[in-house]
Amino acid sequence: MASERTIALRIGVDVEGVAVACDGARLSFVAPKAYPPGQPLQLVLSLEDGELAVQARSIGSKRREDQRFDVQVRLVSVNREARERLERAFGV
Repeated sequence: MASERTIALRIGVDVEGVAVACDGARLSFVAPKAYPPGQPLQLVLSLEDGELAVQARSIGSKRREDQRFDVQVRLVSVNREARERLERAFGV
């Protein structure tokens, strides 16, 4: 996955994280908690052109040295406009 920047995101209602990479089909982010494979997630990314809400399913999580987690998700039902906004935001 390609990325040169990070984007703030909200997971569900109250968990904050930071998106670090996206290739249009998968998204990687860092969060304070792990998400088991298959768990559905509602993500809201704070893009330069406004917020973008997307549905995703967890692929898996891995603990980092700083006790946060690297999380990989598969984007679900993302329309063309949303996918293009993500690709622009991450420079894909």
